[in-house]
Amino acid sequence: MCNATTIDLGSSRTEADMPRDKQPVKSDADSLVDPEMSETVIAKWRRLTPNARNTLARITGREPLATNLRKARENRGLSQAAVAKKLRLSRSLVAQIELANRPVTADELAKFADLYGTPAVDLTGTRVATDDPVTVALLNLAPALLKEFDVQSRIHGVLGSLMASSHLAGLLERPARSGPPTYSVPTLRTLADAIRQGDQVAEHERQRLGLQHAPLAEIADLCAAQGVPVFALEMPDDLSGMFMAHASVGSAIVVNARHDAVRQRFTIAHGYAHALFESPATVRVCTHANAKELIERRADAFAGPFLMPASGVDETVRRLGKGQPSRQVQWVFDATTEQSVRAEERSTPGSQTMTYVDVMWIARRFGTTYALTVSRLFGLDLIAESDRTRLLRAKFVELAQECLVILGPPSVHAPSPHAVTVLSDLNAEHFYMAIEAYRRGLITKTDLRFEATSLSLQLPGLSESRFLELAEAAR
Repeated sequence: MCNATTIDLGSSRTEADMPRDKQPVKSDADSLVDPEMSETVIAKWRRLTPNARNTLARITGREPLATNLRKARENRGLSQAAVAKKLRLSRSLVAQIELANRPVTADELAKFADLYGTPAVDLTGTRVATDDPVTVALLNLAPALLKEFDVQSRIHGVLGSLMASSHLAGLLERPARSGPPTYSVPTLRTLADAIRQGDQVAEHERQRLGLQHAPLAEIADLCAAQGVPVFALEMPDDLSGMFMAHASVGSAIVVNARHDAVRQRFTIAHGYAHALFESPATVRVCTHANAKELIERRADAFAGPFLMPASGVDETVRRLGKGQPSRQVQWVFDATTEQSVRAEERSTPGSQTMTYVDVMWIARRFGTTYALTVSRLFGLDLIAESDRTRLLRAKFVELAQECLVILGPPSVHAPSPHAVTVLSDLNAEHFYMAIEAYRRGLITKTDLRFEATSLSLQLPGLSESRFLELAEAAR
C-alpha cells in the first residue's frame, strides 16, 4: 500500500484567506514570465504554499533534477547568471529550475548536460537509463513523450518501480509474475479478423475469470490480480495510454491521468487486450495516429465486449422493458384437434423505443461512454441504424452526459439535509422510471412535477425545472 499526497491546484483560496505564516513567500517565481507556461498554470502555482510546492516538485520528479543541476553548476564553478548567459535564458528562469519550481524541457536538459559535461541520465537521477529497451521503444513509438522532461521522468518512475518490485520479489524467492494467458490466434489480415478475434477472446476471458455477465466493478484491480498493474500518468492529450511487457519490468498498463475515469476504463481494457494477444516482449502506445492499425482495432474490439458482455447488455435492456419485437407470435399444440393454435401479442406503442435516457442508464451500469454504449447496442442488433443515428445527435449526447453527472456512478449518495437518505441506487431508478413513465403517457405532467420535487431533494445537482426539461427531451 502506498500513501498518496493530494495537492489541489484548482483551489480558489487566495493568499489573503491564508494565515500570514502560511502565505507563499514572494520570490522571482512570482515575477517570472515564462512563455511555455500558461497564465492559468502560473496563477495556480502562486496559490500554493511553500510546502505544497515542495511536495509537488518531489512527486513529479523535479526535485532530484533540480538538485543535480545546481550541484553540476557549482562543480563547474559557474554562477546562475553565467549559465543563463551561455544558454540564453533569464537568470530567474535558471533559479526557478534549480528550485524545482519549473519543469525542464528535453531541449533545455540537453543544453544543461552539454554545458556541464554531464550525461543527461545523471542529471535526471532516474533509475532507468535512456538505453533501456522499454524506454527506447516508448520514445520511438511516441515522440511526443520527448517534449517535456516531466513526462519522461514519470515514465521512468513507473519502470523503476516495476524493476524494483521484480528485484525484491527475486530476493524473497517469490515466483515471478506470470501474467494472464496469451491467446494464440491467426495473423491479422483484415478488419473483420480483428473484430472477430477481439470479440471471441473477450468472451473466453470473461468465462475464464468467472465474470459471467456482470459489469466490471474495478477493472484496474482485476488486471493487477492477473499480473498486469495499472498506472495513471499525466501525458499529452493525444496519448490514451500504453502497454509494456519486458523481461526487465514485467507487464504494465499506463493510462492518461488527464482523461476521465470512464475513458480510462476503456483504455485499461484495451491495454489488457495487448497483454492477452501479444508476446511477452511488447510495447504499445495508443495514440490518435495509430488508432486504425489492425492490432489496435483488435484491442478496441476486445474492450467493448469485455466491458459490456452481450448477455449482460441483453439482460439489462430486457429489465428496462426494451428490446422486444413490436409483435410477438406464439404457438401451442391442441391435442384434441392435432392442430397448432396461433397467439399474437403486440407491444404497447412506443414502449420499445430506445431513448437517450435508456442508453445513459446502460452506460452508467457498465461504466462505459455513451458513444460506446450506442455502438454496442447497434452491434448486438438491439437498435437499428436509424436509432443509432438519432441517439448520436449532439443534443442527446450532451443530455446523457448531463444525466450521468447528476446521477454519478452507481453508489450511495451523500446524506441530504432535507430528506431521509436513500442508502441504495433507488434515486437513479426513480429518475429513470419517472422519465420513462412520462414519455409513455403513463403519468401526467402534474405527476411528473411531484416526482421532480422529490428527486431534487435527493439529487443536489438536479433542479425541478431541469428535470422537467430532461423528461420532455426524451419524448
